[in-house]
Amino acid sequence: MFRIALAASIGVIALAPVVARAADSSSARCTDISVPKSAIAAHNGKWIELTSEQWQFLRGVFVLNPNTPPGLPYGDKAVLAQVDGDPGGLVFFIDGDRACTPMAIPGVLVGMVRDVAASTISHEADGL
Repeated sequence: MFRIALAASIGVIALAPVVARAADSSSARCTDISVPKSAIAAHNGKWIELTSEQWQFLRGVFVLNPNTPPGLPYGDKAVLAQVDGDPGGLVFFIDGDRACTPMAIPGVLVGMVRDVAASTISHEADGL
C-alpha cells in the first residue's frame, strides 16, 4: 500500500508545478517527460514503454475510470512506472516529450496489461 501511495505521490509531484500555472488549460495535465522519469529512477523504479495495443487498452480504462478527467487521455503512447515491491503502477500517457495525466493502476490491471502485450486470450468455456 505504501508503494501505491509513493507512485501516486510521484505523479502528483511531477504535475504539481504545471497544474498550479494553468488549472484549466489542456497543458495543465502534462509535464516534461524527464520530471516523472527521473522521479521514478530516484526511487529505483522501472519506466516501461508500452505497446500500441497496451496503450489502446489503457485508453479505454482511462475513459471508464471515475478518478480521471472526462475524455480520452493525451498522446499516442503510454508508459508504466513501477517501483520494487508494489505490484501496481502508474501509467503516464505520452504526448511527444510530455508525460500526461498519470493514472494509478492496481497489480491485477498490470497483469491484464501484460496479457494484452502477450496476446493472451482467456475463454470461460468451450462455447455454445
